[in-house]
Amino acid sequence: MRWILLAAAAVVLASCAAHEERAPDPAAVSVAAELDELGLTASAFARQIDVPANRISEIIRGLRAISGDTALRLGHWFDTSPQFWMNLQSIYEVDMAQQKTGAKIARLPKRKAA
Repeated sequence: MRWILLAAAAVVLASCAAHEERAPDPAAVSVAAELDELGLTASAFARQIDVPANRISEIIRGLRAISGDTALRLGHWFDTSPQFWMNLQSIYEVDMAQQKTGAKIARLPKRKAA
């Protein structure tokens, strides 16, 4: 199921990029979908992984990135690797940077081949 969420998030990212919209964070989408499926509130989940409730609610709302600590906790609770969560965060951040400054960066000079 997590790979289905990742694939769905990638489709949303591509769709938003095509329409120049701010894409939702796939990690946030994944956490929100998992909690919804399990019938857990962000506060109840936060208590289970021993973090402040605002950390989870801010991640879900796209106001906070997933940190290494949070990735460890999510990986433990969902029985996935912390890298899964960090990769989602990384993919999102690169996509956002591409949308914001990708065209400008593409016009910069490159290192000349030796």
